[in-house]
Amino acid sequence: MSEKLISKMGKEEFDAVINTFIDRETADMGELTAPLFYEALQDIFESDTGTEMVELEGEIINNQLVFHLPTEIETAVQVQDNEIVVGDQRIVVKLKNNPIYPMAG
Repeated sequence: MSEKLISKMGKEEFDAVINTFIDRETADMGELTAPLFYEALQDIFESDTGTEMVELEGEIINNQLVFHLPTEIETAVQVQDNEIVVGDQRIVVKLKNNPIYPMAG
């Protein structure tokens, strides 16, 4: 049996390989048909946006912007006062015309 990378297969050859696999693996189960497999696969790819939305709350305290994360969410985003840290990125938000954090130039 010759092996070929999926990335090197054309669409028709890939479809044939997948259909053969599905038919072989589910022959005794009778639970999953090829069309159902493709529908489920499409749903998985469409639902995975790869983007996490994080809603922050902010307020002005003593003329300074302060962010808060809702306590009920789990996220890699961190906030402290007017700073947001995401991975290796640190974002500092400054208010215009603020004497505590004056804008340059």
